[in-house]
Amino acid sequence: MRPATAPDYLDITADDGVRLTADHYRAPAEGEAQGAVLIRTPYGRTQYADQAHAWCRAGYDVVVQDVRGRYGSAGAWNPYDKEGLDGAATARYLAGNGLLSGPLVLAGASYDAHCAVEAARVLETARVPEVARDSGAAAPKPLAVVAMVPALGLRETAREPDGTPRLRDRIGWWHQHGFGKESGHPLSAAELRRMHRLAEERGMDWVLHNLMDDATYGPGSAAGWRRLWDAPPADLHGLYGQLTTPLLMISGQRDFFVAEAADLVRAWGRGAPRTLVETLWGPWGHGLANDLDAGTAAALREQGGLMARIKDFLGAAKGWDPPGAQPLGNPRPSVLQWEPGDQPHTWRWAPTTPEMLPHHLNNHGES
Repeated sequence: MRPATAPDYLDITADDGVRLTADHYRAPAEGEAQGAVLIRTPYGRTQYADQAHAWCRAGYDVVVQDVRGRYGSAGAWNPYDKEGLDGAATARYLAGNGLLSGPLVLAGASYDAHCAVEAARVLETARVPEVARDSGAAAPKPLAVVAMVPALGLRETAREPDGTPRLRDRIGWWHQHGFGKESGHPLSAAELRRMHRLAEERGMDWVLHNLMDDATYGPGSAAGWRRLWDAPPADLHGLYGQLTTPLLMISGQRDFFVAEAADLVRAWGRGAPRTLVETLWGPWGHGLANDLDAGTAAALREQGGLMARIKDFLGAAKGWDPPGAQPLGNPRPSVLQWEPGDQPHTWRWAPTTPEMLPHHLNNHGES
């Protein structure tokens, strides 16, 4: 296997003319690439070289793109705005320029997972005949979406399912990533505690109108901060209920967005029976395998890490033909849980009934 090479630079134009910048990593030359993975991120595409090379080692070409308004991409940065449209435009560009080395996989963790699921939604909509006639270049059909610990939307990240504000987390994220072309330094632990304490003491009206201001964070920042807290819940069933693109959800028992991940699993393809939806479930938080203790992480690596399960799922997605049909043979388990094995200090992937998991994770919402 040849060593990884530097990525090629891609300059992609969104539907409204905004320039979006991406890096294109190619899989090793031996054999045909298994497909192309698209990752779109607000965190700086150049920070994703290790992740891209992991996909390349698994046999995939990878495109990592700065979202609109961030790092190398032009336009205005408004979190959770236009990610579906820009992702679909990028997919059409890749297809139209011969850069898809096989099926397209939309992947990402946290905010990047939102980009992936939204691109899948827009791409499927664009394949509806009456829409396709007006959309210009043909929209490629994604092989699958791989959504890891997703941060699904403004409301879904701002509040707990019961409506309680996630003040500490949102203060930290928006201070560092919510405004400007590039991410800034994180708040110190002491400053974050101070701001969080002020927010709790003075109430949400003060939080909305005083905590993030234009003088500190730049023009439009105060309005963007209020937009976060005023956002309505996303209609996950309305957005994703008719999708047929296979979905692999990777969520964790300690992830603070676990309820939202469960809601997406329940919603995805609900109105399109036999859509392939599977979940990997484990004892991690938002950092995935990085959250595990050394022994548990080593056991996961010995079994190929999360990538081994992802590749298995993508192989199943390729065989999910004709669309909507159950392949012959034993059905695949809808949920696999990373759990202690029968022997001390061992771990395994075990099929788990959706009813046994918190939040009733299920591939079509039955409980």
